[in-house]
Amino acid sequence: MADNGDFSFANGGAPQSPVGRNGLARIQTNKRENGICHDDSTPPVKAQTLHELHSLQKKRSAPTTPIKGAQNAFAPSVVSDEERQKQQLQSISASLASLTRETGPKVVKGDPAKSVPAPKVEHHHLTTPTICISDSSLKFTHVLYNLSPAELYEQAIKHERGSFITSTGALATLSGAKTGRSPRDKRVVMDETAAEELWWGKGSPNIEIDDHTFMVNRERAVDYLNSLDKVFVNDQFLNWDPEHRLKVRIVSARAYHALFMHNMCIRPTLEELEEFGTPDFTIYNAGQFPCNRYTHYMTSSTSVDINLARREMVILGTQYAGEMKKGLFSVMHYLMPKKQILSLHSGCNMGKDGDVALFFGLSGTGKTTLSTDHNRYLIGDDEHCWSDNGVSNIEGGCYAKCIDLSREKEPDIWNAIKFGTVLENIVFDEHTREVDYADKSVTENTRAAYPIEYIPNAKIPCVGPHPKNVILLACDAFGVLPPVSKLTLPQTMYHFISGYTALVAGTEEGVKEPQATFSACFGAAFIMLHPTKYAAMLADKMQKHGATGWLVNTGWSGGRYGVGSRIKLAYTRKIINAIHSGSLLDANYSKTEVFGLEIPDQVEGVPADILNPINTWADKDAYRETLLKLAGLFQKNFEVFLNYKIGEGNSLTEEILAAGPIF
Repeated sequence: MADNGDFSFANGGAPQSPVGRNGLARIQTNKRENGICHDDSTPPVKAQTLHELHSLQKKRSAPTTPIKGAQNAFAPSVVSDEERQKQQLQSISASLASLTRETGPKVVKGDPAKSVPAPKVEHHHLTTPTICISDSSLKFTHVLYNLSPAELYEQAIKHERGSFITSTGALATLSGAKTGRSPRDKRVVMDETAAEELWWGKGSPNIEIDDHTFMVNRERAVDYLNSLDKVFVNDQFLNWDPEHRLKVRIVSARAYHALFMHNMCIRPTLEELEEFGTPDFTIYNAGQFPCNRYTHYMTSSTSVDINLARREMVILGTQYAGEMKKGLFSVMHYLMPKKQILSLHSGCNMGKDGDVALFFGLSGTGKTTLSTDHNRYLIGDDEHCWSDNGVSNIEGGCYAKCIDLSREKEPDIWNAIKFGTVLENIVFDEHTREVDYADKSVTENTRAAYPIEYIPNAKIPCVGPHPKNVILLACDAFGVLPPVSKLTLPQTMYHFISGYTALVAGTEEGVKEPQATFSACFGAAFIMLHPTKYAAMLADKMQKHGATGWLVNTGWSGGRYGVGSRIKLAYTRKIINAIHSGSLLDANYSKTEVFGLEIPDQVEGVPADILNPINTWADKDAYRETLLKLAGLFQKNFEVFLNYKIGEGNSLTEEILAAGPIF
């Protein structure tokens, strides 16, 4: 036997030492029958080629939910994987059908970048000319269906310029020229039903479009999507209440959009996808392709169109993902009230004893900060439904502002920005990929979209019992509203319809005068019906379930902006805690002048002298002057709602008006 000191080959004789030269372990090899030496440390892989090896790396998901109505309990029928995929593709093809074709395009699952054998075509001579043939009808459209975040990361990094992985694992993306919603380009088809049911005219967010123009834009979007080698398709749900959930399908051209909606909608299980079937609503996002500005009703290259009769939305000329989220919210504002379910633009949390609170408030009022409480469960941060079953979150994720974000100010949002999260339009270090949240180079409207499970105290499923408290937040920069006041039902309706806050105009040219902002139902841009309809439903549910309304001012005290000071967040938290605990109901109350608000005489942990705003103003005449000015702004804003009659003999309208400021 020969021994070279490093390798030893068995050829009979005594066993060799397991230790080789320099004390290293000797590599043992054995000569097999075929004369080939194999490394005995691990068995060889079960592959003959690299392609086979790569195919072993990924295993397929194979749900096996039995078909409903199986013939017997002992041998239930199971949908074959082939048949299930065939049904899904037929449904997607039908969604992508053009007006000029009775059927949809040829669709096939998978990434076109991967080698897929072309289907065999039988060659024969055509005796009749084919009508309406086009290049897109001759090709296959590859469908990337309900991809996981990891798969969508790969697609974005490979194919979408401006996509990067940040230092915390989030996907940084760009939304193109539009970095916010385009409310003036959002339109709703006015057919006979919509003309009668929706809110139109002065103050309404609904801008009309006719059915023909919608179909022109739909055809443009569908033709664009069909011309692509691949499209992303998400089948997901809205509303965590299973009795009232909506099936939505999103067809888009960008991995960014698919991941955004994966996070923002409710994610179905594989078993739920088997029975998904035909969607209740479909979005066609062709945002990279502009609308035709010569088309009737078009005023720019952007158009976001909703057709309630067809249950479809078309997006052209904007890649801002928030259009999809808020478009669906508008749809829920129409569909849910038809089922006597109130749709709400609010935050919602629940105490450990099951007490639920709703938080309404415009930007800057502290809605996100106050509804995020580590001592309470988060049901949702933005969109909810209130049905006979209780409250439920409409969404499956959160869409948080990122400008000036810090770990200290918003630790939950900070920690949620990790793998799977979409970061829109942020700026990062080109080497370390660390995000600079203070940088506004792209836009001030930087955003993070992440699944709600990323919040540690999120309640899953996102449902809860009937609310105990309804909290309306206002950042009053005029400094005349009390830090907290208890509302009657008519007052709750009045201030809910008003949706008031006040913003500081800025410091340009020395301008510091506060500007009143009103947004009906605290979300005027998204409501479909007249605001009084939502207000009447809110009052009815509050009365039925014994909820109390509160108006909480998170703005100024002791004078308007520039004179007084902002109410301390610690005091506001004490007020909110007293509302949650119920202790504030036991306080003694007195009424303010003009607005007639009931204010408590004390709140634990809050100085009593700030509870009545007149006590904090050194100049009492200036206080009354400012109070009357704000009251006038409320009355002027409410004029647009005066002609709408609700209640028997218009009684409810009169009650609401009487609950406003009187002077």
